[in-house]
Amino acid sequence: MRRLFPSPDSLRPRAPFSRWDLVVIPGILVLLSLLTVALEGATQPFGPRSPDLTVSLEPVYLPYYSLRSLLRMLLAILLSLSFTFVYGSIAAKVPRSERVLIALLDFLQSLPILGFLTASTAIFVGLFRGSLFGLEAASIFAIFTSQVWNMTFSFYSALKTVPKELVEAAAMLRLSPWQRLWKLEVPYAMPGLVWNAMMSVSGGWFFVVASEVISVAGREREQYLPGVGSYIALAIQQADVRAMIWAGISLFLLVLLYDQLFFRPVVAWAEKFRLEQSGAANTARSWVLTLLQRARLTQRIARLPAALWEWLWLCSARFSRVGSALEGRLTRRRRERLADLGFNLGLAVASLSLLGVLLSYLFGPGLGFQGGRMLQPNPNLNRNFSPELARRFASLGIAPGADRTVWLSQLCAASQGGQVVREEMRTLLHEPEVGAPANLVEACSRPLAPTGKVAWPEVWEVLKYGLCTMLRVSAMVLLAACLWTPIGVYVGLRPTVAQWAQPLAQFGAAFPANLLFPLFVVALANLRLNPEFWLSPLMVLGTQWYLLFNVVAAAMTLPNDLKEAARMHGLSGWAWWRRLVLPATFPALVTGGITAAGGSWNASIVAERVSWGSTTLVATGLGAYIAHWSTGAFNPHVGLGMLVMGLLVLAYNRLLWQPLYRLAEERYRLD
Repeated sequence: MRRLFPSPDSLRPRAPFSRWDLVVIPGILVLLSLLTVALEGATQPFGPRSPDLTVSLEPVYLPYYSLRSLLRMLLAILLSLSFTFVYGSIAAKVPRSERVLIALLDFLQSLPILGFLTASTAIFVGLFRGSLFGLEAASIFAIFTSQVWNMTFSFYSALKTVPKELVEAAAMLRLSPWQRLWKLEVPYAMPGLVWNAMMSVSGGWFFVVASEVISVAGREREQYLPGVGSYIALAIQQADVRAMIWAGISLFLLVLLYDQLFFRPVVAWAEKFRLEQSGAANTARSWVLTLLQRARLTQRIARLPAALWEWLWLCSARFSRVGSALEGRLTRRRRERLADLGFNLGLAVASLSLLGVLLSYLFGPGLGFQGGRMLQPNPNLNRNFSPELARRFASLGIAPGADRTVWLSQLCAASQGGQVVREEMRTLLHEPEVGAPANLVEACSRPLAPTGKVAWPEVWEVLKYGLCTMLRVSAMVLLAACLWTPIGVYVGLRPTVAQWAQPLAQFGAAFPANLLFPLFVVALANLRLNPEFWLSPLMVLGTQWYLLFNVVAAAMTLPNDLKEAARMHGLSGWAWWRRLVLPATFPALVTGGITAAGGSWNASIVAERVSWGSTTLVATGLGAYIAHWSTGAFNPHVGLGMLVMGLLVLAYNRLLWQPLYRLAEERYRLD
């Protein structure tokens, strides 16, 4: 009989720390110190008497600004992950809520970040009164809205396409819903979720410029939160080429840093969740992950929640409880039909009530009518919201609003219906920045909408803007899909290529397209090109990466046994694409298309109205309309623009993307 004895090394007492901890422990201390510095800056006092916030274009401040921006991105991605797990699970597993939650997700992802920022600023400033964290929370929430949607769609799509044999195995093992979520569904969704989280963080840099420059009602100047985004915004405003170059270098270093310290370890860690029936030839590696796995301090930290996890596992266990059948009954009980009917009625009542409140906010008490007559638009005379013009109107007895708006109805009241116009007022009305009507008496004789409200003729105009933006979005997303699908498949099927292509793609996604906008402005102005057409590519510069990252993630998770079967059958050329690659990547391509289109709608806010110094180019579209009316306080015009954008995207998704989504769920799944 052969006896086995433990080796001397295994019997030797184990030291509490290893040589790997000499790197990990100082690294943790440095991270905690940097986090403390960033939090101290985010909780400074800020109130009505505080001076306006601004940033310096000196490069020496960029490390601190980068730290503040990274903290905002970190908090936003943590919120996005929490929202993704909760919202995606409910949408995929509760049949009655799915049609509401997915439609709501479609609507929310289309809403522009400036709309969220305008609506949330007053809420967070009032909630954290006297502290700068009010503006910080508004900025973090805006970044969250630019990150969360594609992650939620990716997780929802993964839950709906879990292979049936895995579902049956979970039922045979009597896993409870909680156990099934963390043992089957989250691991299955992890590869795609990791790449979409990577895209969310990288794509968030595109909107960080808009999220760190906040208009606050009651202040004449915008507030520049310390960060890389506000640094870029100020450099664009002042046309400082030197500062733009420094900002580009800083972003390159930031992307390289978080690629090595965060994303590459996460991608390597997620390799164990790949659905394989044969071993992969090449796997992603990370020196940071190796370091953390071998350091004994991180091993102890990782074991701390083990007791809590075991308690949750036991509490959620099914034990002798009977599970639900995998296949639904052919006939439903009367109680279930009544529950569906009640749910539909409740949904209809809630929708009608919400619609009534929304229309009352947009059009006023009469919903745009008075005495049977349709009210006419009540335009803002201070078209550029100029502080100087607002003061001149105030000196004439016409009080401007908190956002420096001066409405035609106020002018009509001050001039007795246009009949009495003093010389000072006449001189002011002839200023080129004042949008006064040519015939004031005739304009004042019409029934005007209440102050600050919209009229029905404006709705048709905004719808035309929305259709223009829709054409731009459709054309740009289609071109991006044709370009990045073959490139993403090539990268995803070659892990060695993905190793070096990943940071390049991340830098391309993280690089704010706003840095390239000045080049477009100068080129279009000098060449006298039409901005209606040539500003369109700016919408997809930051959102095309959604397609690439989703296709790469799908190609990387393509099981090796399918690739080997295709090789054995001699598939090549178009047959290889038609029978293997396109069916395998189709669900991810649909998810990437939905999020890319939604991101392009968001990007239209900054792409249809671009500037460099004193030069501003504007393209006709819904994004330019919303950007014009984003004055720091949520108003009916911003609400109308967001509503029209949301409804257009919702209709677009229902007519195009939803049938493709069902096709991916029913036919192109790894079963």
